[in-house]
Amino acid sequence: YTDDDAYQLYAFLKSPEGGAIPNDNIKVLVDDMATKNNILLSMEHLFSKADENDVVLLYMSGHGLEGSFIPSDFDGFRNQLAYNDINKILEKSKAKHKLCIADACHSGSLVASKRSSYAPAINNYYSILENLESGGTAMLLSSASNELSLEYSGLRQGVFSHYLMNGLRGKADTDGNKFVTISELYAYMYENVRSYTQNKQSPILTGNYNRNMPVAAIR
Repeated sequence: YTDDDAYQLYAFLKSPEGGAIPNDNIKVLVDDMATKNNILLSMEHLFSKADENDVVLLYMSGHGLEGSFIPSDFDGFRNQLAYNDINKILEKSKAKHKLCIADACHSGSLVASKRSSYAPAINNYYSILENLESGGTAMLLSSASNELSLEYSGLRQGVFSHYLMNGLRGKADTDGNKFVTISELYAYMYENVRSYTQNKQSPILTGNYNRNMPVAAIR
């Protein structure tokens, strides 16, 4: 269900709640398009466009090995997508806020290495981002380095991605202020993913980031 995960997040980011991202600022790669080269080139292109007032987001849903993601052209030996390569591109970006979300087995090993009736809500969302005193990089990862990331046919999604979308759509807004922060999202996801998987999967939030960074606006 990894392609479903990607399309659902893409649709959310295009919606007012997700920031109404313009077509030129978003790229979705699934199935045969998700090669190592395409992923890295797309990251380089999009992230290099960002300036000090921008946010960049990388979302990966798929297979993972210790220290790498597995793109569609992995042949068992070559074309692993090393976390070091991803981190280098993130570090080069001038964006104030950087968010990496990964729904993949062993993703915890990454640690070691505006134009609609909803315009006021969107403008408030971006205003909060711009006025936070500090930025940084947040990594929201589906599982510890020694854990698998699970999916169930009943959800038709990865468990992590299922609660990611629920949280972004408003269920993580615990203080009721109509915005979901990265800290609220993580707390919601940690509790629910752990519960659903009977403590077999433990999401991780790490990095040097502002804990009040908003990730969604609620209608």
